[in-house]
Amino acid sequence: MTEVRALATDAVILLDGEIVLLERNHEPDAGAWVLPGGFVDPGERAREACAREVREEVGLAVEPISFIGLFDAPNRDERGNVSAAYVCRPTETGQTPDAREEARQVATFDPHDLPETGFDHGDIIRTATEL
Repeated sequence: MTEVRALATDAVILLDGEIVLLERNHEPDAGAWVLPGGFVDPGERAREACAREVREEVGLAVEPISFIGLFDAPNRDERGNVSAAYVCRPTETGQTPDAREEARQVATFDPHDLPETGFDHGDIIRTATEL
């Protein structure tokens, strides 16, 4: 049985009607397309961590506007993490995502024509687009 080790956050961001994804450059799921996100630091709220992680991973300033849900399937992440997922909107006009340290590349995709995603991010995106 996998025990919960940490709380992470994931961000569903729409830019011009397309979802921002990054291609991971490290394990687990190296090479997979995933939502920007990461771990919540001690003393930090999940919403704050979500905005911080997006800025760190793809260089966008965003604001979490809607809680999608808590994703906690036992095998969603081999490290035992659960994720608080949010729909986020950019807070500055004209922003373009770019690959930072944790991403091989960043791209936007039609929500109905996504590449294969890592972890359970396909489920997160489907839930967000059904809201």
